[in-house]
Amino acid sequence: MKDFSRLMNKIGKAYKSALDKIPSSLAVNARYEYQLNPTLLSIILNDASYLVDQVLLDGDEYDLWFYEYIDLAAEKGTGQAFYNLSQQSPVYAAGRESLAAILASDQYQQRMALVHARVFEEMKGLSADVKRDMARVLTDGVGRGLNPSDIARNLTAQAGIEKRRANRIARTEVTTALRRAKWDEDQEANDLFGLKTLLVHISALSPTTRHTHAVRHAHLYTNEEVREWYAKDANSINCKCSQQSVLVDDDGRPQFPDTITKIKQEYKSMQARGYAWAEK
Repeated sequence: MKDFSRLMNKIGKAYKSALDKIPSSLAVNARYEYQLNPTLLSIILNDASYLVDQVLLDGDEYDLWFYEYIDLAAEKGTGQAFYNLSQQSPVYAAGRESLAAILASDQYQQRMALVHARVFEEMKGLSADVKRDMARVLTDGVGRGLNPSDIARNLTAQAGIEKRRANRIARTEVTTALRRAKWDEDQEANDLFGLKTLLVHISALSPTTRHTHAVRHAHLYTNEEVREWYAKDANSINCKCSQQSVLVDDDGRPQFPDTITKIKQEYKSMQARGYAWAEK
């Protein structure tokens, strides 16, 4: 995400600016001596730490800048679930006034409050990791007496690592918000209107798809089974898979089997391309 790239560049510059505040002079054997005391180091690191929080946690827990992306993903997921369920169930279509009504409902606002709380904790964790790693690179370079230009390069490299980590978190959180919105609307459709649904797993089936994700393609799971699977291991990390509600009868058979047939055909078509997930 461009925003994270811009923010991490800003953080990298902040730590290089912190380095510039530490007086240094060339000593012996190409080592540098830094005129540093505990008080100065504490002030410099605290200033940099404060900036990281200001950048990554802008808006705080009530209006975090990243919520804009999360909210859009959740609205998209809810809209997809609304359209899908409306096509399958006249009862649902009659009971749900409109997508706008869902988004304005107390239930939806409660869902988003929980999503925001989880995302803010994730961002706090990212901020803490960035501060720890950037401070480590800075203090390690100073402690070893490295050339200031070498330390600056190391800080730039570390900022690049943090950028990739942040982008991975962003992709995961945005896709999770979209998926979770579908699960939540599916659950609410069952609770409010007595629908019987299962969730069909739709794998991305891309070259980077994991085998454990591909084998779930076109299979049906309960809402709880899907949530449990994503809560285990690293299943949610960088996952591009999605789920879709499928209306089933009392025996768990899809009322519109053509949908499942089409999804299975997609698997066979992609399998023929010989991606790694298809070779196991």
